[in-house]
Amino acid sequence: METSLGVDIISRDPRIYAMVILSKEGNRFLPVLKESGSRLKLLKLIKNYTPTYMGIDSTEEFSKNDLEKLSKYVSIVQVTGKFDDFTSLPVLAKRHKINLNPKNPFDEAYALARLPFDGVGYKLKMFEDETEILVSSGRSLGRGGYSQGRYQRRTFALIKYKVREIEKYLSDEGFNFDIEVVEREGGFSKGTFKVYSNFENIPIKSSRGDIRIEVRPLKKSSIEYEALEKKVETSNIKDKYVIVGVDPGTTVGLSVLDLEGKVLAIISKRSFSMSDVKEEIRKYGYPLIFASDVHPPSGFIEKLSTSFDSILYVPPLSIPVREKNELSKDHETTNAHERDALSAALKAYLHYKNKFTQIKSKIPPELAPYSSRIIGEVIKGLPIKEASDKVKEGMAEKEDEIKIEQRNPEEIIQEQLKIIENYKEKQNTLKKDFENLQTESINLKKKLQEKESTIIALERKLFDILGSQKKEALKDNVIKTKNFEITSLRKSVEILKTKVNMLTEENKRLKELKPLMESEDIIIGKVLPVFSIDGIRNLVKNQDLTEGDVVYLKDATGGGAEAAKMLSEIKIKAVLITSKVSHQAQEELIGGGIPIIDSKDIKMEIISKFVILDKESFDLVYNKEKELLNAFKKERESNKLLKIIEDYKEQRKSDYKA
Repeated sequence: METSLGVDIISRDPRIYAMVILSKEGNRFLPVLKESGSRLKLLKLIKNYTPTYMGIDSTEEFSKNDLEKLSKYVSIVQVTGKFDDFTSLPVLAKRHKINLNPKNPFDEAYALARLPFDGVGYKLKMFEDETEILVSSGRSLGRGGYSQGRYQRRTFALIKYKVREIEKYLSDEGFNFDIEVVEREGGFSKGTFKVYSNFENIPIKSSRGDIRIEVRPLKKSSIEYEALEKKVETSNIKDKYVIVGVDPGTTVGLSVLDLEGKVLAIISKRSFSMSDVKEEIRKYGYPLIFASDVHPPSGFIEKLSTSFDSILYVPPLSIPVREKNELSKDHETTNAHERDALSAALKAYLHYKNKFTQIKSKIPPELAPYSSRIIGEVIKGLPIKEASDKVKEGMAEKEDEIKIEQRNPEEIIQEQLKIIENYKEKQNTLKKDFENLQTESINLKKKLQEKESTIIALERKLFDILGSQKKEALKDNVIKTKNFEITSLRKSVEILKTKVNMLTEENKRLKELKPLMESEDIIIGKVLPVFSIDGIRNLVKNQDLTEGDVVYLKDATGGGAEAAKMLSEIKIKAVLITSKVSHQAQEELIGGGIPIIDSKDIKMEIISKFVILDKESFDLVYNKEKELLNAFKKERESNKLLKIIEDYKEQRKSDYKA
C-alpha cells in the first residue's frame, strides 16, 4: 500500500502547515490522516508513516535546510512544476477532477498528496548520488610533551587501519568508489572516500572518538528537478552521439569528441561532482563511449558509463605518458588532467574508427543527417537495417506530432479568452477579499486599542495590589525570621540545661567521693577515655595524670606503641584494661615496667573522671603481676645473654676453621 503526504502552509510566522496523508489501493484513494502542526511535527509524521511522496506547492514555503533534512526521509515533489514548466494548483486539480477550494489549506494539501500518484510534478534532487566518507583524527595533534611524536604515530597507524578496513568493506559489498589518502610517518593523517552511491545505501555510520568517521551526502550546488512522468521529447538527444574521455579525482579532466574524431571540448574543474559532469556532457550530445586512460578504470567512470547505458572503453594496459603526449600533441591542454582525458578519448576513437567508417558507408543517403544515431545503435548491437528502420519510425512519429499540434486558430483564441475571463473573475474575487480584509484590519486595530487601554488600567490595579502584598510579605518575612531565632535559642537553652544537669550530677558524685579520698582502704585512679596520644595529652594538660597514678583505659583499642611510650615516660604505676591492647602497646608497657591488670580481678567503681579501687584486692593483683613482670624481664635478659654466648661460640668456630 503506497502512501503520499500533501503539505500546504497555513501561516508563515510561526510556520504552521496543513498535512494530509492518503493511501492508494487500486484506483481508490483513502484518507489516512488530516492534521496541522509545525515542521517538527511534519518530520515526526514522515518518520512514522514513511510516505512515498511529499507533495508541496512551492519550495519557497520551506527553508533550504528543512528541504535537505526532509529529503533524507521522503521524495519531495513540487506538484506545480518548475520555473519553466509551471501550472497552478487549481488548474491541475480541475484537470484531474479533484474538488478544490483554493482558500482551504487542507483542500490544497489533499490535492498535493493526490497528484503525485498520477505522475504530476517534479521530484526535488537535493543531493548527488555520491557519498563522502572522511576518516581523520578525533583529537588534536598539536603541541604536546615528549610523547607527542609517539602519540601522533599511533594515531596515524589507527587511521590507516580504519581506512583499509572501510576500503575492504566497500569492495566486498560491490560499491564503486575512489580513495585519496594523506600519508604520514607510521600511517595516514587522513583518508577520503568518494562512493558513487546514494547516502541512504551506505551502511557505514558517522562516529567520534580517537578516530573520527564522517559520512555525508554531497549536496548539489542548486536544487534539481526530475519529472515524475517523463515527457516525449520533440528532438532526440541521441541524434548526436559523442565519445567522452574522463580523468577522475579531486580535479576532474573531461574531453568530448564527435564520431568523426573532432574535439568538441577539453575541460578540467576542481570538485566536479558526477551531476555536474553529466550536465556538461549533455551540452555536446549523448555519450556513446566513455574512455579511461588507466587499467582497471575508476569507480567514477564505471558509474558514469552505467548511468548513461554507454560502452566503457578500457585500454589493455594503462596508457604510458609518452603515448599520451603523442596522442594529444595537436591539441592544447592546460594540465595533466586534460591531457589524460583527451588521450583516453582519442585512444577510444582510434579503436572504433574503422568500424565507424564501415557503418557510415552502408547508411542510405536520405538518413545521412542521422548517421551519428545509426552508428551508435549499431555499435551497441543492432544490425544496420534495424537501426535505420528505428530512425525512420522516429521521423514518422515526429511528423504525426507536428500534425496533431496544428490546431484551428479560432479554437486557440477561444481557449485563451476563457483563461483571461477566469483570471478576471479571480482578480475581482481577490479585490473583494482585499477590501474585506482592510475593513477587518481597521476593526481589529480599534479592538486592539481598546484592549491596550484595558491592559494599562489592569496593570495599574495590579501594581497597587502588588505594593500592598509586598508590604505584607515583608512583615511575614520579619515574623518568620524572629520565629526562627526564637526556635534556635530554645534549642540552645535545652542543650545548656542538659549540660548543667550532667555537671550537677557529677558534682554531687564528687562530693560523695571526698570522704573516701581520706580513707586508707581505697586507691583513686584516673580514667583515660580514649587510649591515644591526644587523650593522654588532654589528661596531662588538666593535671589529672601524674607519676605513680593508676590509669583505667576505658577503650584500649586503637592505642599504639607511641601512646604506650608516653604513659611509660610519665611513669604511671599500672594500667587497668577491659579489653585487649595491641601487641606493640603491650611490648612498650612491659618494657617500661608497667603491669597490665585485667579490671575483672579488682573491686572497682567509676565516678566521673576517677576510678575507685579496693586497695587490698588491687595490691594483691598488682604485686603478683609485678613479680611476673620482673621474672619475665629477667628471663628475657638471660635469653639475650645466652644468645650472645652462642653467637660468640659460633664466631670462634668459624675463625678457627679459617
